[in-house]
Amino acid sequence: MKLISLNTWCGRIFDPLIEFIQQNSKDTDIFCFQEIFDTNSDIKQYKNIRANLLSEIKSILSGFKVFYFPIMHGLDGNANPIDFNLTFGQAIFIADTIKSNSNENYFISKRKDSQILKKDFSNQSTPLQFVSFNFNGKDFTVFNFHGIPFPGDKLDTEKRLKNSEKVKEIVNSKSGSKILVGDFNLLPQTQSIKIFENNMRNLIKEFKIQRTRSKQSPFYGRKDFQKFADYTFVSHDVKIESFEVSRAEVSDHLPMILEFS
Repeated sequence: MKLISLNTWCGRIFDPLIEFIQQNSKDTDIFCFQEIFDTNSDIKQYKNIRANLLSEIKSILSGFKVFYFPIMHGLDGNANPIDFNLTFGQAIFIADTIKSNSNENYFISKRKDSQILKKDFSNQSTPLQFVSFNFNGKDFTVFNFHGIPFPGDKLDTEKRLKNSEKVKEIVNSKSGSKILVGDFNLLPQTQSIKIFENNMRNLIKEFKIQRTRSKQSPFYGRKDFQKFADYTFVSHDVKIESFEVSRAEVSDHLPMILEFS
């Protein structure tokens, strides 16, 4: 099976992103996306974001079931209120040929509806979603996670440590083989990452990946450029056929590509 995880950067590099998804749709079974906007209005583009990105991807991945988890409503990519329907979240696309047994969404931390989203996104809700399925008689659960972006140094905080513990608790509660992917907004040396390494393989470390952020990052080439944010963890019973981080410049993040059985 083949799985791709990617933070889409809200479709800011739209044409290359769509081309990448289209090219990989033929042999990919599961896509896990972070930073997805969606709207039921006729607006496609709003400032620098693709307002209907979920619908655009759906039209390409027509042979996939979609599990969308919106965590923000009525705000643009800079936390400004807008006057049309717009949601923001993440999504798992899984091929129709795979029978999904269950799926669920969790708020690892949740902003109260009455709270105004801060400009630094420090009180943004933290989502985790999963889909469980059976493949060749073996149970799998794929988790899609997007960690809090604040503070921007991607180092440990009390909240990040608690979030990692809570995510790990949910992952551990599921039976069968497990794959956890996403944009964790964490650097490799943090205790928050080591929590996941306790009984899972960190493929970013194991395969000596040099970076998961692309040259499209506004910080690329600067001293404060952070090479890492995205991770793939697997339980020890997952057989890895191959793992790579593609250098496709389709976002400010790079796609993680896992083939497993």
